[in-house]
Order: sequence, then structure tokens, then C-alpha cells
Amino acid sequence: MTENENNPLKSHFLYSFLNPKSIAIFGANNEYVGTMGAMMLRNIIFGGFPKDKIFPIHPKLGLIQGLKAYKKVLDIPEIPDLAHIILRPNIVPQVFEECGQKGIKRVIITSGGFREIGNEELYKKIIEIAKKYNIRFIGPNCLGVYNAWYKNPELTEAKFNTMWIYATPERGNISIIAHSGTIASHIFWACKDIGVKISKSFSIGNEDDIDIVDCLNYLKDDPETNVIGLYIEEIKRGKEFIEIIKQITPIKPIVAIYAGGTKAATRSIMGHTGAIAGDDNIFEAVFKEAGIISTFSIKDFMYFLRVFSNGIIPKGNRLGILTDSGGCGAMMAKAAEKFGLKVPEFSNELKSKLKDLVLDIANIDNPLDLTFSFEVYNKYIKIPKLMINSGEIDGIVIYAAWGVREVLNVVKESGGDIPEVFEQMNNEMMRKTYLKPMQRTAHKKSVPIFYICPQGYSNDWAREFMNHNIPVFDLWDYPIKCFAALSYYSEYRQKISELSE
Repeated sequence: MTENENNPLKSHFLYSFLNPKSIAIFGANNEYVGTMGAMMLRNIIFGGFPKDKIFPIHPKLGLIQGLKAYKKVLDIPEIPDLAHIILRPNIVPQVFEECGQKGIKRVIITSGGFREIGNEELYKKIIEIAKKYNIRFIGPNCLGVYNAWYKNPELTEAKFNTMWIYATPERGNISIIAHSGTIASHIFWACKDIGVKISKSFSIGNEDDIDIVDCLNYLKDDPETNVIGLYIEEIKRGKEFIEIIKQITPIKPIVAIYAGGTKAATRSIMGHTGAIAGDDNIFEAVFKEAGIISTFSIKDFMYFLRVFSNGIIPKGNRLGILTDSGGCGAMMAKAAEKFGLKVPEFSNELKSKLKDLVLDIANIDNPLDLTFSFEVYNKYIKIPKLMINSGEIDGIVIYAAWGVREVLNVVKESGGDIPEVFEQMNNEMMRKTYLKPMQRTAHKKSVPIFYICPQGYSNDWAREFMNHNIPVFDLWDYPIKCFAALSYYSEYRQKISELSE
């Protein structure tokens, strides 16, 4: 995506947090082990940010990570768009004041030790300075932002990352807002393994100025965000929060974790951000009313975001199951019904058409058990298309999507012969013959397809699925959970549509 001069978000105050043209960093240093400042500077550099627009601030060092350092922000020859403060809390008011004197209007305060531990005096000083100089800030007690779509016409591949996590997820359409920096960034390591592709991530910490409502207002209109994930410890502006999520959910799915609601969780949150969390039932009621997908599992959170990012929302909750294992089929069918999904019996017409494509010993029903069939084209194209085009299902799970090259390597090592049809298989052929045609069908019919690859995520076939943003799983429970989440959201959107007519 290229810079759009007519982009209405350019006037939003968060735009310059995500797309600064220059940045001053307090706390930057050369000690990579044991300090956050060094790694945060490193990540900004390695993301592709213009080096001549990075200004490390240090009272003693003249050169930091190959960049000229300045003793004070007032010494910088220009006014940076953004300042990032990673210092002891008692020093923060002084440098924050200097930022104001310099004319900097956007600041990230990573430093902790403010309201979350009862230090009201420091908190009040920060608020006073922000008001005095009209500064907007994120934090304190946060990691800042990650933007995979950093806007610089000359640096189209650049990413902007103020967090200390060095992992950089692939560009995608999923954006995260989290009170916890860990949730906002540590998940980056898992993204590659399961195919989650990130657009933006906000670590908002104590929310002493910019809060979750501000971030949601930005993401609502962000063309690079189609799905939003929230990690919530408290909501300060409840009314505004409900208003904005109700505007977003009819067009963009939201998946949320609420971390409070129990005595132990509340104690932890009070020590983390100083917030007082509310009752679980209140949040669940709000989520339900707004059509938010709620979970308390980080694994659910990640998988739900991934399947929503594919952009295929089913029309209903009828699931088709295609498998070469009767046991897996039975488990998936039971799980589906436990989640309130339907596993409908196929019509006689569909069964008749399927009969011509399967072995005599196959069980022609739903689940459809092919047994150990190697009719690859039938398994991955003809049979799924018949099931989808029948109009009898709203989603389909296919087990097993074998990593063919991995299997063939084992056969070769064992001295076995490989049929010519399998020798000819390569990733390009699989893309053209299987993946792309089925994706077109899935999008056209609004029927999501979930593949299960029991060899895990590292083999060539699973990577091909993920490279094309196609949901693939290592076991058979999560596809069912994910289809249930999609169906729940689909039902919500249908209700909203009916109410608006």
C-alpha cells in the first residue's frame, strides 16, 4: 500500500505515533542484554526507519548503535515527531518537560512506577506537563506501538516497532490493542508458527492519556485493519467504549480477552496498571450485546483472529466434515454439536454424486470418511466443491492435508518407489491446482475451509496454506472452535442487518 494524501486518518493524533518521520529516544544505549532501551532502538533501526531521523538521547554517550547521540533533546537540530521515554520514573517529568519545551507533541512513556504502584505525585506531574504543552502520550508502563504498514513513500517495506520484542510478524490485516505489553508483543513469536499476520499493535499501559477508545476510533477507519484483538484489564470510558465497538463490529470482527473478574486476577491487574477491574458478567454482557467474540485463552485469541482475517464469514452454522479417519470424524462431529453447530446428514442427491468419487469402503455421510484414499484431486477439489456447491453446508473441515514432500522424502529414504503423479507435485503445482481454485470457491460461496495437517506447521504444505492466508491446524479441535466463532459472528451480523431494515 502506498501513501494516500487524501487519507483522513492523517489528521488523527494517532497517525504520527504510527508514522513518525523522526524520533527521539531517551534511554537508548549499547547494552543489549539487560536494558529495554537498547533493544527498542535496535528494533526501530532494523525495521527500516531512516537512520538520519533517529535521535538517541544520552547524557554521556556520543555514539549509540552507530548513531550520533545527543545529551539533551533540546540539542537536536529539528523537532522530532515523536519521543520515546525509557528511563527511571523519577527522571521522566524532567525529560517530559524538555520534550514540551522542544515542541514535541507526541510521546510514548515506557517507564513504569507511576499510578500502578500508587505514585500519584509523579502521575500528576505528567498530566500537568501534558496539559501545559498540549502533548498527547501513550503510557506510562507500556511498550508503545508496532506498525507493519509504516507510511514512507521511499521505504515501502519499512515497519515501525517501538517494542522490545525483536520478532517482526508478516504484514496483515489484524490489529491488537492491549493493556499488557506482553500481550501486545510477545504473541509476535507465535504469529509465524500459526499464520497470524499483523497490521498494527498498541500497548497502552496505564492509559493516563490515550486509551483503548482512542485506538478503536483509529482502527475503525483504518483500511489496513480488518480484524481487531483486544486484551482488556479495565475500561475507563465505558459509555464511549460501548458506542465505538457497536460501530465497529458490524463491519470488523473484534476478539477480546477480559483479564479481570476473579479475586486473583483483580489483585494482579491492580499491581500491573493500577486499574480496578469489573465483574466478569458485566463485560460478558457488553461483549454479547456488541457481537464481540470473547475468550480467556490466548491460544483461542490467536486462532480466532487468524480465521477472521481470512475474510470469509459463513452464512450459517452447518458444518461439513471430510476426513480419512473415522475416529477424527467422530470427535469433530461431537465437538461441533457441543459448540452448538449442526452436522447435517447429506441429501440423497449429494450422496449419490459423492459415491462416484470415493472408495467402496468409504462411509458416505457427514462426516464423510474417505478412509486412506490417495485420490488427491478428488479429495482436495472435486469432493469439497460438491459439498460446498450443494448448499447443504456453511463451512468445511478437511482432514488430513498431508505435507506431500515430507511423505515422499520418507518413502525415498526407505527405498520405495514413488508414483509419477506424486513425483510431479511441487508447491507451484499445488498452488495452481488445489489452493487457488478452492480459495476462489470458498470466497464466492462464503464457505470457509479449514485444513488439518497432522504433521504440524513446519512442513512445506502447511506453509503454503499459511502463505495464502488459508487456515490450517495441527489437530482437529481448533477448527471446530474457530467455525463456531465465525458462526456466532455471522448470526450477530444478520441480526444487526435485520434491525436496520
